[in-house]
Amino acid sequence: MNLQHLEYLKKIEETGNFTKAAEECSVTQPALSKAISKLEEELNAPLFKRNGRSIELTDFGKVFLKHSNIALIELNKGINEVRKMLLPNKSIISIASTHCIGSYFIPYLIGDFLNNNKDIRFEFSHESTNKILDDLKYGKISLGFYDDSSYVNKYREIHSEIISKEEYVLIVPKNHRLAKETEVSLKNLKNESFIVQNDSNKDSLISYSEFMKHTTEISLEHNEVSMIGGLVATGAGIAIIPKVPLINTNAVSVIKIKEEPIYKTIYIGWLKDSYMSPTTKKFIEHIIKNHSM
Repeated sequence: MNLQHLEYLKKIEETGNFTKAAEECSVTQPALSKAISKLEEELNAPLFKRNGRSIELTDFGKVFLKHSNIALIELNKGINEVRKMLLPNKSIISIASTHCIGSYFIPYLIGDFLNNNKDIRFEFSHESTNKILDDLKYGKISLGFYDDSSYVNKYREIHSEIISKEEYVLIVPKNHRLAKETEVSLKNLKNESFIVQNDSNKDSLISYSEFMKHTTEISLEHNEVSMIGGLVATGAGIAIIPKVPLINTNAVSVIKIKEEPIYKTIYIGWLKDSYMSPTTKKFIEHIIKNHSM
């Protein structure tokens, strides 16, 4: 049994076909079949059964695949950690965030840090919270930034720490009837048309019915805070968004919500008990010192 045999097993299960699996693994079909036969001989159990033109795992195969997948994940994590250790001075930090957080919060963090660490580079991407936590779990990225707390307790191998809590506020055009108010009750917004701040992966859709206990008209959807502000300024609607520095107060009025405050909570996360480069540690220390709750 070797690592390649486990990769073959996984690919056959994914494709349901020996020929397709062989193509994707860049081996001949006889070579792949021979490898699986050797694996079955070693285990003394059949791993696949035919179902018409396709094949499927036997009960033995399902049990073995579950454990072999865990083994492959751990091996890949080990490979990634060793690679990081071999390049301890490589000043690159790989991070991922939800689109909304990445559009206004991450540039603020990175820009602040780079002022005193100009030799460090960042690699970053926008993903759903679930994908970010999966990538952390499998060692594909160093740090993740997300705001959906429903996932946090499901990934116990990930350390999640709150670094920001941003209060939601109402923004309206300067010529709106509420523009000169400093505070507003949600019950007074029943007939308004709203622009919804919506994460591209549906992680952060603001529930206006939850805010106001009644149905409101939703006119547009967009996930860039600065773009939402621009749309509000033109009179396309009003919006409830986190109170962030990107809001252009020259174009819109920012109004406090009278009811009990609701916050957007941002987390930073990393894989527990794994190797972390000095550069990444330095960035985390900077965030916790200057931004953490």
